[in-house]
Amino acid sequence: MSEVNQISPWYNTVEWNKVYNNIFEPTSSLTTKQNALDQIIIWKARCPALPSGIEATMSLLNVYIQDQGQNHDIFNDHILRLAYSSALMRFVNHMFDKETAKGLSLFQAAKTFGVPEWIIELRHDTAHSNKLPQLELLREACVLSLNWLQINYWNKHKSCITDYIIGKVHNETETDKKITALMSFCVSLSICSHPSCKLKTLADITSKNLREYLVNDARHLFEDSLNFSNLNIGIAKLWSAMNNKAKKILNNESSSSYVNKALLSDGSAFLSLDMYKHLDNFGYTNNRPLKTNYVQSFSGLLHFLMTNDLLRDFLLELIKITQGENEKCVNKCKLAAKWVFIILEALRKNQQFMEKINTTDIDISLKNETEINNLYYHWFPNDKKRAIFLDLRKPVPKEFTNINFIQPIISTYNSYLVFFVKELLSLVRPIIPDSVKVKICQLAKVIASPEKFAVLSSKIYTADDLQISNNSESINESKDNEDIEIIEVQIEGKKNDDTTQKFGIWQNASKNADWMTCPIGQLPWTQTVEDMEIQ
Repeated sequence: MSEVNQISPWYNTVEWNKVYNNIFEPTSSLTTKQNALDQIIIWKARCPALPSGIEATMSLLNVYIQDQGQNHDIFNDHILRLAYSSALMRFVNHMFDKETAKGLSLFQAAKTFGVPEWIIELRHDTAHSNKLPQLELLREACVLSLNWLQINYWNKHKSCITDYIIGKVHNETETDKKITALMSFCVSLSICSHPSCKLKTLADITSKNLREYLVNDARHLFEDSLNFSNLNIGIAKLWSAMNNKAKKILNNESSSSYVNKALLSDGSAFLSLDMYKHLDNFGYTNNRPLKTNYVQSFSGLLHFLMTNDLLRDFLLELIKITQGENEKCVNKCKLAAKWVFIILEALRKNQQFMEKINTTDIDISLKNETEINNLYYHWFPNDKKRAIFLDLRKPVPKEFTNINFIQPIISTYNSYLVFFVKELLSLVRPIIPDSVKVKICQLAKVIASPEKFAVLSSKIYTADDLQISNNSESINESKDNEDIEIIEVQIEGKKNDDTTQKFGIWQNASKNADWMTCPIGQLPWTQTVEDMEIQ
């Protein structure tokens, strides 16, 4: 049987990644977005039937750029609303046609995949109503749809897209094997470097299986450059040899995807539930942070990832695991969330160290790692009890200091977000006000355990509750020691005082409210200065 190959519209992964970065990087400008759109149009010429995610992105991005790049008069405003409406309709149709073909409604499909219901309502309005939605609402829907596409299409493909070159498949496979062996060796070496093990050479490893496992990976990596006939090779020497070898093996743009695949696969020790249960049995059954003894088993591995600029993508992959909804891997999601907390906490150390360094004349490039660590402890002596320490010569990945970058993470429905949201918010610069942090953390708690937050009332309010006359007046009464706003209403056709009825929490909206400036999901009179700052 002949092999079937599918031709992609992009030349290689470099071209694909360039389009991704030009659209979604926090620093991308209108010019870079236009460059990305031009490249997608070239893809369209190469392959008229683009993947649905790219087709939808092209439609939304096109109208977004046109909107941002010109001034509008009344006529252009109408044309722009038509363009936005068409782009949103194409987005919904492209992304959910397969689901509706299975018998689901658009609303059911959108709910399943996390698209806000009001965007589907916009789609229906544009298709069936005589009046187009307001421009500001369409703009907001466009931005949210692009964010959804980034998370649900582009990010998922970014983690697995690779070059497939006919006649050179063997080289790609060898790279995969080399990186897998490198990470397996790094994990084993990290475990052997645990402070309580006190191992100096391979000969000191008492576990025969672990020693053979380590030697086999080392031989695959170093081939004849190291002599393993004598097991007196030092652990420190192996770290040095591995770091030198890594610079050659990891010298391509697809390295991070191979690294993540090797470390987060089912056979890897990093997210091994058996190892977790063995070293931290108490934490396995509750929500407390990981035990220090367990964390230090992978301290060397995380230090290696930080040094080689692999930690950002690795951390993002861990966060994706926490967003999984499969009930069979609840413990794995929880373990991943706890690791995200540990890594973010360690990155916070790097951030406060760099902020301190910037206020001094110290040149850390002239200091070795031990000197830098001692300098940190001198400035922050209370951090000695912390579980993990990363390479302090490296700054925090800039993406995690950008509120626009982490917004999709904190706005995605994730019941494990509560484990690490506080640490994630603490990295953002400029610093987020504490009152805003508290609100976001509280929301994460509600998502994590909704059963602990009782609803105010079991009554379902209907349109009948809103039959309030223009002359109605609101009063405050107390019932069962709870302050509830009560509305007195006059029933049409009745004039005596006995016709006054009470309709729970309903009250007339203020006629002075500026609804045009109010974000969806809020009331104009409930907005605070902080709410407006974070929008």
